[in-house]
Parts: sequence; C-alpha cells; structure tokens
Amino acid sequence: MTTEAHELLSLLHLASPALPIGGFAYSAGLESAIELGWVSDEDSLEQWLAGALQGLAHLDLPVLLRLYRALEQGDNDALAHWNDFVRASRETRELLFEDEQQARALVRLLKGQGSEVAMLPAPPALMSTWALAAREWGLGAGRAQLGFIWSWLENQLTVASKTLPLGQTAAQRLLLKLKPAMQEALALAGRLDDDELGLSLPGQVHASALHETQYSRLFRS
Repeated sequence: MTTEAHELLSLLHLASPALPIGGFAYSAGLESAIELGWVSDEDSLEQWLAGALQGLAHLDLPVLLRLYRALEQGDNDALAHWNDFVRASRETRELLFEDEQQARALVRLLKGQGSEVAMLPAPPALMSTWALAAREWGLGAGRAQLGFIWSWLENQLTVASKTLPLGQTAAQRLLLKLKPAMQEALALAGRLDDDELGLSLPGQVHASALHETQYSRLFRS
C-alpha cells in the first residue's frame, strides 16, 4: 500500500461517524437553538454552522496543531498547557462534559488497539486524544485538523436532520456550501499566534446552558 493510500484510509477511519466516541450524541447547543427557533430552516442552519466554524478556527483547530507538535517533540509542559487551555475554554457544564466523554471514549479505543496513552494529561481533552490518535495512525497535523472539522460538521448535520424538517438532500447541499468555510477555517487556524487563540460564541454558550434544563431533548448536550 502506498503512503498516500495509507494516510487516506487512516483519515477516513478517524473522521468516520462509526468511530466509537459518541459524537453523534451531542449537539453542542444546536438542539436548544432549534427549540428556541433560532435555527428553523436550511438558511438559518447554514448561518449557525458558519458561525460555529469561526469558533473552531480560533480554538479547536489551532490548539490541535499545538498539541500535535507537543506530542511530536515530547514537550509535556506544552501538552499540559494546551490541554488545560482548551478544557478551560468549554464555557458550560455540557460543553465540558461533551469534551470529557468523547476524550475518554477515544482513550479507551486507543488503549484497546495497544496504543500508549500515558503521555496524555489528566484529564485529557478531546483535542489531545485526537492529536494522539492522528499520530498513532500515521496522519500529519493538517490531516488531523481536516478529519476533525469534517467529523464535527457531519455530526452537526445529523443533529439537525433529527430535529428539523431537513432532508438528506438539504444536508448534503449544506456540506457542499460549507466546504469553502471549512477551508477558510483551516487556513485561519494555521495563521494564528498563541495570543490570538480563544473565541467565545455567546449564542452557542446561551443555547448550551439552556439545554441543561430543556424539558424534551434527544441529545446529551
């Protein structure tokens, strides 16, 4: 097998909805945004997701690069710093819970495959475990980012499809529409300096906080 084919298969594996870390169970506030009427159709969903991509571009994606580099260089101090940074940036109980639960599930998966996970900070952030999984499976930092952003978007569209009158055709149309925004988010994440990281999304934070007491819900966050 060529190196390119091996990397592609690893990327598909990491980004697959079948990866058993439970990403499909979390809405990151989107379910409440739908309940509140902030997101009600394809257009408003596109605006919500485009805004959330800015959050990824300023936090998850650039931190993932730094965590990957720290693992590569064996820099435990940097690893602990950025792990704590991204955990501290989860602004509601549910957003932190989502991060913690997916990280634990990915750690279990890696341990079950014989990977060494002792270098991960405790408790590990999802971005830390994602960086480790990417390295274990032979992916570079850029591919790790690509896999994460695609997995995130697919999960968000799964949430929307289950709670809105949104058909599969509309979901696929949104995937196509948001590809340029994903590329822009990846490019921006690669340009940011350390002191430019971190971005609050008040609407998402508000929706996530309200979700904690939402009477009827399908998702864990």
